[in-house]
Order: sequence, then structure tokens, then C-alpha cells
Amino acid sequence: RQTMSMSYGSLPFQEQIDYFKGKTNLPTRAWTDIYASEHDWAFVVAGTTKRELLADMRGAVEKAITTGRTLEQFRADFDRIVGQHGWEYNGSRGWRTRTIFETNLRQSYNAGREAQMADPELRKARPYGLYRHGDSAHPRPQHLAWDGTVLPLDDPWWSTHSPQNGWGCQCKKFMVSDRDVERQGLKVGPAPAVEYEDRTLGVNSPNGPRTVRVPVGIDPGFEYAPGQSRLTSAVPPLRAHDPLPESGARITSVQGAGLPNRRPPGPLPAPRPAPAGRLLQPDLSDEEYVGRFLGEFGATEASPVVFRDKVGDGVVIGRDLFTSAKTGALKVRKRGHARELLLLADALKEPDEVWVRLEWQYAQNKAVVRRRYISRFQVDGESVPALAVFEVGSDGWDGITTFAPDADNPEYLEQLRLGVRLYRRTESGQ
Repeated sequence: RQTMSMSYGSLPFQEQIDYFKGKTNLPTRAWTDIYASEHDWAFVVAGTTKRELLADMRGAVEKAITTGRTLEQFRADFDRIVGQHGWEYNGSRGWRTRTIFETNLRQSYNAGREAQMADPELRKARPYGLYRHGDSAHPRPQHLAWDGTVLPLDDPWWSTHSPQNGWGCQCKKFMVSDRDVERQGLKVGPAPAVEYEDRTLGVNSPNGPRTVRVPVGIDPGFEYAPGQSRLTSAVPPLRAHDPLPESGARITSVQGAGLPNRRPPGPLPAPRPAPAGRLLQPDLSDEEYVGRFLGEFGATEASPVVFRDKVGDGVVIGRDLFTSAKTGALKVRKRGHARELLLLADALKEPDEVWVRLEWQYAQNKAVVRRRYISRFQVDGESVPALAVFEVGSDGWDGITTFAPDADNPEYLEQLRLGVRLYRRTESGQ
């Protein structure tokens, strides 16, 4: 059979490239040294313990991903690297090069597609995932049976069954709309039944054998959605810092790295009207509060999304926004503002202004760039405006909502507008 390059290997895209470049080279003695979603973070070539060899091999794979090189072109690089380092690898040249090439290209491609599928606007238009069996030489019966499966993108089934689902698997996952489902004669759900089996790996591994539990039909190590752990870990943690000054306090100017403080040009836009329904009931559970907030962005507790703000910057929205870093428990009622969570979501989605500033962290001896989203609302039935501030940086996020006279105090509001303004809502945007 003639060797063919992967069709999408010649069409790299930025999400795929970003995913692969985000990996760290990790020397390993056997393929079982790292497992499943750990591949989201590490580039490995089984049995490669020499860092210089691994770096060169990674460069060859990255070149294939970024420039669309074929398997035969990769093999030429592989031969050169092997000869240069005198590497004695296991298995045949044909099998080893195909495994390294295709697995890295397919999984980086799939991870890039998963990152695209996390976009909430795309999810609104195409809320379902469609499983399509690939044209593999030796089809797996289970994969054939899954062909045509349509489920919501946040269905738990996808967390273990998003392709690639095994060595050499060419199955794909597509986003589809309600119209696509109707036009193609498909049916949404139910999810195929999942049966599990125990598999023993690494019998001849230097680290000894290990037993894993995987869904029937999926090769061990492939029972995860590529790139999903990247999204989950990218959810900014809850920060202890309070983005609002105390009433009457002054904030020290922050400058540096091309982000000087600039005096606000004019007052904030007038508060926007908001229905009383934007205030949640006071007796909801933490899970209900979190679900309502995540739902504003098309996210769920199991499936985070990348939200693009008014200036095009991304914020990963997921359950971990509200969890304790130490215990993993939800911390929704922090400062008693759980009822106003939807106003906080509105501040991020439709801010009055967006500001960016550089803040020096003396304890860590480093600078942190922060984006601050400010918005005000006149909620039906409330005598004073509500002020909502969402602030996010590389060290986490914090948010405050308050009904207080200060929310209409120009001097107080001026203290919140620090750094460089990136966006301002026009008055007609009310």
C-alpha cells in the first residue's frame, strides 16, 4: 500500500501550532512513563532519554506541523537525527517514524480543533459534536458503531471518546448545527453505552507493568479529549486580592512596560438598565450559582470554554473559577455576592470600559499584567446603581459587585480606571 501523508498535515492552523509549542520536552524510558492527558503537556519519544536527541526530534516534528511536511520528508529528518546521535531505537524504521509523525500530528490537530470548539459563539451556532469513522486500513468494530453519533458538545461521553481513540485511528469529530442534523438525517443522542475493561501495559517496561481501566474500543492512553486539560488548567484561579478600593481610599499609581497610567477621558457611561431577574435567588446551592454563571458563556462544570472579550483577548471560563486551590471545594459565596454573579458575567461580556495595567508584585519580584472590566447597572427595584468589576491576570482573577453610593461617586470611580483604556461602550450601546 502506498504511503500517504495525512491530509491535514499540509494545512496547519494556529491552534494546532500553539498546542504543540506549549509542550515541554520530557525524556522517557518507555511509552508508559506518561499517560493520557499528560501528553497535553509533554513531548516524548519513547525510549529517548538524551535531551539533545529529544530536542532535535521535537524540532523535526514541529517543522512538520508548522510547514506541512510529508511523512517521507519527516523520515529524512529522522534518519539524519538518528545518525547524528547514534540512537539505537526499538522497532522498524517504517513503524517508528509513522508512529511519531502521525500521532503527534493527529493529536495536535485534534487538540487545535478542540480549542476551536470551545469558542462560545461557535457553540451557539453548532452546539453538537458528530463522530465520523475514519478511513483506516483495519476498522475497529466499536469505532464503526460510533459513526454518526451526535451529542451536545458538553456531553460527558466526549471526555473519553473524542478522537483520536487509538493507535492509527483516523476518526474525526465535527461541530454540527440543528440544521445540519436535520439535513443529514441524523439524531441527537442518546450517548452510546460505555463499558470498561482492565488492560495491563508495560510488561517489558523498565518501570514494570501497570493496569489501567479504559472504555472498550479505546486504546489505553487515548481515553481523553486532546487539549482539554490545557483548557481546564487555564481557568484563572480565584485571587485573594480585592480589585475595589475602600470607600474614600486612593490607589497608588502603577507604571511601567509601556503601560502608563492615563487620566480617564470623561466619565463612565451612564448605568445601563437591568431587569430584577439578573439578581439570582438568595437560597441557591453553590452548584446552581456556578451553573448559572457558566451558562452565560456556554460553559458547563465539565466543559470550559474560551471567551473572547471586546478587545479580542481570551478568558477561559470554567468551574475552577470558583474552586479553592487547596481543597477543590466551591467558593461561590465569597464576600456574600453570589446573587450578583450574573451582573459580574455582564461586566465581562458587555463592559462599560476595559482597562489594562502593569502591577509589580514585590513579594514575587515580577510584574503582572491585569485586565479590568468595569460596568454599572440600574437594576429594577434598586435605589442605587450596581457596580461590577471583573479583573484577571496571570496570577488569577477576582470580581466584585456592590450596591453602594460609591457606585455613583465620580471620584471613587476614577480610582478604578487605572492604566490604559482599551475599550469604551458608546452611550448608544445601552
